[in-house]
Amino acid sequence: MATRTVAPDAIEEKPKKKGKKMVMIIVPVVVILAVAAYFLILKKPARPIKGTKTAALVSISYTMPTITTNLDDGHIVQTQMILELAPGDNKAEVTKDLPELNNAAILTFGGMGYSQLLPTAGRTQAAVALTNAFNTVLHTGPKPWDSVQSILFASFIVQ
Repeated sequence: MATRTVAPDAIEEKPKKKGKKMVMIIVPVVVILAVAAYFLILKKPARPIKGTKTAALVSISYTMPTITTNLDDGHIVQTQMILELAPGDNKAEVTKDLPELNNAAILTFGGMGYSQLLPTAGRTQAAVALTNAFNTVLHTGPKPWDSVQSILFASFIVQ
């Protein structure tokens, strides 16, 4: 009988299984995608309980008429402001106090100069000063008071 010997180089080795590595990669990716899909697509917003009020309070804006006045250094400012009132306020008190608000704006701008209002930081400081001045005017008389939360400039010209 003839025996056949096989050289060690000729023996085919079975490739190592890559299945375990692939499973370790694919499973976490699938889990992450499933969680993301749940939160982005499937999860619906919570419904309010019956009997509870969910009315969102929205801030009210009031556009003041254009104001043109002199600055402290002889230059002129012309601006139109939008007052952002606190949620729940109405425009009635602002309309009633409009002459006093215009006066407060003229007095506030009268204490400022051209070089102060020219940079953006100066206009931001002017808005804060005007907010404080307007709230001082609005917080007189009987409560409830309207409050100015912020001032937006619709136009702002300094000459």
